[in-house]
Amino acid sequence: MNKYKVLEEWKRGAFGETCFVEERGGKGKYAIKKVECTDERGADLALKESLVLLDLHHPNICPYKEFFMFWDNKVSSLSLCLVMEYSGRGHLEQMVKANRDEKNKIDEKIIKTLLGQAVDALIYIHKKKVLHRNVKPSNILIKDEETFLISDFLSETLMTDEMRMKIRVYPESKLFAAPESARLSFSEKSDVWSLGCVLLEMMTCSSHSKAEAAALLQGIKNDQLCLEEALKTLQGSVGYSDGLCQVLERMLRIHPEERAAATDLIKDRYVNECLVLTASPLSGLKKTLAARSADELDDGGMEKVLAFMRMYSEYEDAQTAALRRLSKLSADRDGFSPKGDIMQHIVEAMKLHNDSVEIHLEGCRILKDLLSQDHGFDDVPLASNSLITCLVAAARKFSESGDLVSLLLEVLMMLSTNEAAAELLGKSGFLQDTVKILERSHERRDVSLSCCGLLWCLAMAESCSQVEWLEYSVPVIYTLIRKHLHDGQLVESACCCLWILCLKGCVLENQIESIIFVLLDSLRTHPDRPVLVKNVCLAVAGLLRISELAAYRIVVPVSGKSSLSLITAAYLTHSDDPEIVENICLLYREMARYESVRAELQLQDTERLMCEIKEKFASTEEIVNLAESTLSRLGNKGNLPTAPVST
Repeated sequence: MNKYKVLEEWKRGAFGETCFVEERGGKGKYAIKKVECTDERGADLALKESLVLLDLHHPNICPYKEFFMFWDNKVSSLSLCLVMEYSGRGHLEQMVKANRDEKNKIDEKIIKTLLGQAVDALIYIHKKKVLHRNVKPSNILIKDEETFLISDFLSETLMTDEMRMKIRVYPESKLFAAPESARLSFSEKSDVWSLGCVLLEMMTCSSHSKAEAAALLQGIKNDQLCLEEALKTLQGSVGYSDGLCQVLERMLRIHPEERAAATDLIKDRYVNECLVLTASPLSGLKKTLAARSADELDDGGMEKVLAFMRMYSEYEDAQTAALRRLSKLSADRDGFSPKGDIMQHIVEAMKLHNDSVEIHLEGCRILKDLLSQDHGFDDVPLASNSLITCLVAAARKFSESGDLVSLLLEVLMMLSTNEAAAELLGKSGFLQDTVKILERSHERRDVSLSCCGLLWCLAMAESCSQVEWLEYSVPVIYTLIRKHLHDGQLVESACCCLWILCLKGCVLENQIESIIFVLLDSLRTHPDRPVLVKNVCLAVAGLLRISELAAYRIVVPVSGKSSLSLITAAYLTHSDDPEIVENICLLYREMARYESVRAELQLQDTERLMCEIKEKFASTEEIVNLAESTLSRLGNKGNLPTAPVST
């Protein structure tokens, strides 16, 4: 409690007292409920049960800031302190009292607003296996003219403390509790009963005194006719609609098994009107933010933006605005962590609004920025199944949206450089999608580049079992190279794919000749690109390992110039790059295994070339071994003079 300054103490309740506080340093004002606990074990249990409340983020639920234990000297008791945001506009009990004192009828639109927002909130918490257990007018805060907040949840430990319930809970507090709560039994339908009582309390302001309203709430627990008579009066004399009264009849049935659950209520036409009025997504319509609600993002940092996303998770326009703000904040990389937390919020937004192209575009831009930062991946859940599943689902759903698909593939390609993420992606069966996207996107350079990069990563994964789609991709990549032969970057990426496909034996016998030719044409067109040269040499070596036809097609002149001289020229251009030299030696060694081409290799001074390489890279064991193996296959012991090789 030391970090808070108490500004005002409010009326003591059955479970403790609530006070209005200000966080020291002027950081904000809150309400703190101090709940007395009988012993340390009970306090620990109540705290454990309450922690789930920190994960509740809903526009109609008052958010909790933190919980902590505190020894209260005033009552000599250990207290569980629950820190909640404070609306400052009072609560529903005050509204009811003011209207009852003046015998004013509360407008049905206000009741519909509360019903729509409360049903939405109850469905939200019940899906999370959370019960409120204490819905009553004083626990429904008024945020503004159109917004109610449900507050003051109670844990099971506190609500099933029989002694406390008998001694400390005031009779008026029990009025809103379901009949079964007298047996300390609570369920989702108990919350529905309590909400029904709150609505009934609002409807009786002009027709019942406080005492009469209390008697009515008590009477309906035992006699269904009591409710029926009251609803007739409220509909006939007071003027509330038949639809509202019918909903109340379903909410206030004495036996829980006959009572409607919150999820049952949304099927009711009147309740659906309430959901439409409050722009609930449960109505089938999209929620939209009130005017200027997103303005608070303009001067907010990352934590504020993430809190906004949690609060308005069901609002598509809120998520879009928040993601755009996050995208701007990404420029400040020092203050843009932890990445894992941001990714989680992005994934949740994409999953909840899975039909929004805009949210996926903004989300992928941020993911791309996060993954490209030079801070490593220590706190990034690259192998998160939810992340991979979300991105794969989006790529399949928006397969015809070029810009989004390009961005999604780029993010997936960056993720797939992580071995665990690549394995998850492979298990999702996305290799097939990648190949099909590449096949129909030859005119989209950005999409083709991402597809090639992703295809390489997926093919490299040990778990890759979709061999038929690797084989299917061979002619697709061949066509891509032929169409874009003069695009060095794209051809380089495509040749990388051909290398892994050759290595895995996915090139069929009747494809070998055309693949050899396209690889050599790629080398001839882009001899100055080191990565391309490496990939071509490795791919050709892979084909030579399985096919004599490949060797024959290399030694037969193409376009009037021997391909052997092309490979020698590549050596001369990159003779200072040990990796390229090693790959060239590997290519020659595989070619020298075939007697039918050895004579041509000897005519092209291959032996002199190997001797030169042996001498130049004498300290590199891998290169020396490959050169000696080639010379051995050519019948040479490596003693030729090493005059420089020329083309």
